[in-house]
Amino acid sequence: MLAEKLRDEKISFMENQWLEGLEVDLFLPEYYLVIEIDGFYHLSAGQQAKDRQKDQRLQAAGYHVLRFTNSQIYQDSKACLHKIRAFIDGHDLQLKIGARPDDEQAPWQSKLAALKKKLDQEEE
Repeated sequence: MLAEKLRDEKISFMENQWLEGLEVDLFLPEYYLVIEIDGFYHLSAGQQAKDRQKDQRLQAAGYHVLRFTNSQIYQDSKACLHKIRAFIDGHDLQLKIGARPDDEQAPWQSKLAALKKKLDQEEE
């Protein structure tokens, strides 16, 4: 149902994709956004722990994760779509987590580049 609503909104996505060795329900590659849809099975404590680990692993790789239950989607799909649209419209969130434009390097990136340059010069 959510996939159908996203298509109606002209939001491009891919279903059942593998990212970082994990299968995700919906993936919006343009925004590095993963959407997980949790059915009844996800109510168990064990599965919730696995879901947290999955989210953490995806986030560590730079992806954003939104989770909705089947109940949320069926009872208030407009609210789910609103949350997705709010994410998409948030310009700061359209980069992969931790991604920066090339001209805005973090201090560690500058130091690493300088060390690499020094090593390259020494090898010559």
